[in-house]
Amino acid sequence: MQIPADAWQVGPWNRYAYVHVSDVVPTVPVSSGEVRELRVEPVDLDLELDPYTDGLAVVRDGALLYERYGGEMDATSLHLSQSVGKSVLGLTAAIVGVDPQALVTDFVAEVGDSGYAGATVRHLLDMTAAIDFVEDYQSFVHYDAACGWHPPIPGSPGSILEFLPTIGPAAWGHGERWHYATPNTDLLGLVVERVAGAPLAQVISERLWAPMGAEADAELTVDPAGMGAPGGGFCARLRDYARLGALVADRGRGIVPPDWIAALGATPIVNPTTVEHADGYANQWWTRDGRVTARGIHGQTISVAPNRTVVAILSSWPDAVDERRDAFQRALVAHINA
Repeated sequence: MQIPADAWQVGPWNRYAYVHVSDVVPTVPVSSGEVRELRVEPVDLDLELDPYTDGLAVVRDGALLYERYGGEMDATSLHLSQSVGKSVLGLTAAIVGVDPQALVTDFVAEVGDSGYAGATVRHLLDMTAAIDFVEDYQSFVHYDAACGWHPPIPGSPGSILEFLPTIGPAAWGHGERWHYATPNTDLLGLVVERVAGAPLAQVISERLWAPMGAEADAELTVDPAGMGAPGGGFCARLRDYARLGALVADRGRGIVPPDWIAALGATPIVNPTTVEHADGYANQWWTRDGRVTARGIHGQTISVAPNRTVVAILSSWPDAVDERRDAFQRALVAHINA
């Protein structure tokens, strides 16, 4: 199938593209290791799913209770998770031992004259860096081009590291407002990479993906310079996203520090620049409806309830943000947890 390089993220093309990302943009492998098996204990949940649901899995206490696929996806497909990749990186940063109080410029001097001057790693982790980048999915094209997700645009930065220094300061100070911006995560990925001394895909593999027992290699998209794009470019199997949620439900299982897990999504969203249907955000994870949650546009979510129920949903909504579908998905997660 010929997928338009400038429209693969939206419908109708994303139904195919989200499970064939490596056919559309460059990716690198995130290697797995010894598999942590999920016990299969089927439960008839009789769920009504949105027609653009590509996969849904429910796991509790290491048991796979429910699994269903749709669209172009099957059990072996690697599905793009959009901003769920941020949450993958949030866990990896903890394992690597990045100091949240350190200045970003201690690791990435290239952004010293940008809006990131004076920002700490904590500001990146919690989306409180005061930068002028606007997360508008209708006009995201220049950043997509820098990430390698859109054909090059004459006069625009050709890589993530070329783009980051062009971001200016906001009218407020770091830490004063919650301001969601994907470049924060991609910059955090560069910090993690430099602290660990290895390419980001290798770091995620060795520190998180293999130790948690993923059943298959994942993929990470890379920009034209070969730098990973964790802000939206992580691709994996449905069951492995469920395993990621189970790792959180298990308080890190000795892989991720338990205090880091306890803090996921725990910081209240204060004075936000955009309206978000969520209660908290920290360490690149949300708190939503009382559950620790990883979220991505076009309908991606991993929900971890206090009772250790994990719901992983992968979708290919035609539009990046769909309030009606989002409300339906929240109700579905609540129904599963009832």
